Amino acid sequence: MASFEKLLWGDNTDPRRELAEIFPGGGAVGASSVVRAQEWARGVIADAGLDPADELRVIRALRDAEPRLSLKPARFLAAQVRG
Repeated sequence: MASFEKLLWGDNTDPRRELAEIFPGGGAVGASSVVRAQEWARGVIADAGLDPADELRVIRALRDAEPRLSLKPARFLAAQVRG
């Protein structure tokens, strides 16, 4: 459940931080983690037979495949793989 502060003021967190926790990598903060997450997301989308432009279904498939992935990073990934 979202915290009261996030509901009141909005979620200002960087989605790359959560991706760095789920898809750890080396180097700059989140840089290689984002690349690894994008590769993973492309695989999930291909396995599900989805069109990357179908953002809602892509987000659902990503979150179903990785339960730790919250909405904001899932939307970020969907936008990244859509191009």
